[in-house]
Amino acid sequence: METNLSVLIPRVNKLSQKFDNILLIQSHHWVLINEVENKKNLYIFRDNNELLISDEGHVDIAQWRYLGKNTLLIESKNDKCLFKHGFFDDNLIAIKVHDEENYSFFVNEEKFDLGLNSENKIARYLNQKYLNNTIKNKVTRRRRKSYSNKKNSGYYNYNFNYNYDYNIMDKINNRSSIRKFKIFLINFSLVFFVSVFVLLFLQYARLF
Repeated sequence: METNLSVLIPRVNKLSQKFDNILLIQSHHWVLINEVENKKNLYIFRDNNELLISDEGHVDIAQWRYLGKNTLLIESKNDKCLFKHGFFDDNLIAIKVHDEENYSFFVNEEKFDLGLNSENKIARYLNQKYLNNTIKNKVTRRRRKSYSNKKNSGYYNYNFNYNYDYNIMDKINNRSSIRKFKIFLINFSLVFFVSVFVLLFLQYARLF
C-alpha cells in the first residue's frame, strides 16, 4: 500500500472530481487536517464567495474564488494564496500552493468525525477506494475479455455457460460411434457363429 501522499495524490488525480463542481465544495463543511496542533479547523465555502474559517469556535471571514483550470484563490486579511487541485471527491480535498510539493488536506466534517482524521487514514482511504478497486476492475476486464474471446470462438454460449448445444452434440456423436461399434460386434458375432455352425454341420454330415 502506498503511504506517501505526495506520490499517491498524482496517482489518483485522474479519478478525481474537478473544482468546477462548485456545488460539491459548497455542500459540505471541510476540516483542515492539522496533525501538529491536533485541533479542528473548520472551513465553510459559501456561495457568495465568503470562506468561513472556524478555529475552535472563533470565526474569521476570508474570500475564495474558483479561477478555472482547477485553481482556487483564497484571500484572508493577511495573505493571498493560489491553490492547485490535487484531488477532490465527496470526502476529501487535496490542494497545494503552486510550485510546492506538500499538500493541504480537507476532510468532509462528517467523515472526519467518523475517523478520517489523519494523513495515514487518508492514504488508506485512497488506496482502498481508488487504487485497489482500479486493480480489481482491470483484472475483471481482462477476465471478461478472455471470456468474450472464448464465447466468440464457440467455447461458451451467449449465457456465458459451457456451450450446452456443442456438448450434447459431442455426446450424441460419441454415442453414435459406440452404437455403431456395438452393432458391428453383434453382426460379426452372428456371422462367426453361423459359419462355425455350418462347418460343424458339414463335418457331421460327412460322417454319415
